[in-house]
Amino acid sequence: MQSLNGLTVMVTRPKPQGETLCDQIRAAGGHAIHFPTIEIHPPKSLAAFAKGIVGLGHYDWVVFISPQGVYLSAPAIHEHWSQFPPGVEVAALGGGTADALRQAGLPVDIYPMDDWRSEGLLDDASFQELAGKKIALICGEGGRDLLERTLTARGATLTRIIAYQRCLPKVSVDEYIKLLQTHRIDIILCTSGEILHNLKLLLKAAWPELRLVPVIVISERMEILARQLEFETILEARNASFNAIMEILKDYLCQMKEKIK
Repeated sequence: MQSLNGLTVMVTRPKPQGETLCDQIRAAGGHAIHFPTIEIHPPKSLAAFAKGIVGLGHYDWVVFISPQGVYLSAPAIHEHWSQFPPGVEVAALGGGTADALRQAGLPVDIYPMDDWRSEGLLDDASFQELAGKKIALICGEGGRDLLERTLTARGATLTRIIAYQRCLPKVSVDEYIKLLQTHRIDIILCTSGEILHNLKLLLKAAWPELRLVPVIVISERMEILARQLEFETILEARNASFNAIMEILKDYLCQMKEKIK
């Protein structure tokens, strides 16, 4: 059943997740416009990244923060995985990252089922008592430090391995500004605070129209940020999964149809 027929969604996630989500929205009958507001680039120090990957066998846990960390590091990890001693366990910050690990042919031992934030992983029993444990975080440059601070406070020796950096895209925005100014975008999906910031920055020429378009976010923290950025209507999905996003999109489409009646 094509449940999103008549709905136009702007998807701001970077490749490849953004393209995949657009395909899923179209398969459900919706119209998807991909406008990634961040680009993923290799880390500034490739030497430090390579050194970190080679040393993963010395850790008790390897924690992947995002699918992007998997995409950028999986080829290098495969070169050395067979040489790592048994006992290295792998955690993912959410279901999307766990799926990326499986698709890359890497194991995943645990991940939070519903709460795809640092808080969700920190609630897992495996990450409560960590004295003497060595943990590697495969992550991007910057970002939240809650996971790092909490794991360290619980006794772990923690190392960040920077697998990528997030950058503001250098793109022509004229097409997207026109879509906003002619009111052809029904709803916008944003899955990180940086994506939300960049959305406003890139499309500032259409801010009077942009601020009125409902924005889907994936956490209470993002909802607060969206209000601080002065977006008018913010809808919160329970996580970044397609099912959670579909729930919000279908509910919003129903509301649109009720207003038309």
